[in-house]
Amino acid sequence: MAERDSGLLTIFVNLENVDGRLREKITKEMESEFFPNDNNRTNYFKLVYFEPALGGNDNNHQESNKESLRRIELDENGEQISIVKQKVKDILIKLSIDNYVVTVDPNSDLELVISKRTEVETAGELHCRHCGMEFEDMIQLGNHLRIHYMI
Repeated sequence: MAERDSGLLTIFVNLENVDGRLREKITKEMESEFFPNDNNRTNYFKLVYFEPALGGNDNNHQESNKESLRRIELDENGEQISIVKQKVKDILIKLSIDNYVVTVDPNSDLELVISKRTEVETAGELHCRHCGMEFEDMIQLGNHLRIHYMI
């Protein structure tokens, strides 16, 4: 991963595991959250698409952009990964998408992955359905969930 001239790195938000219609909703919300109108850095927020199949017609690729969206790149300080992760969690909560969670890719400290909750739970990661907070075991999660119901 190459560092940019301005000292920024690229943080990736991987959307490969997200269904097409949800991918579009998440992308629109992230655009408004991460690319405000007063931001004049045009390369800050970039959409990355799957490459068209070999010998395929590039027009099909253009027509199905929401289906071929692979990830979002943010030119951001790598130390901001926690803040970006929380913003993406907040977006999922705002859109009432509780069957997906945001995690840091174990292979890259600068990549966030949006995955189905069941896949992440199988790997031993537990997340609160209300706020996205992460827990090590079911006891901690259960105690935390009680707080949501008391409020």
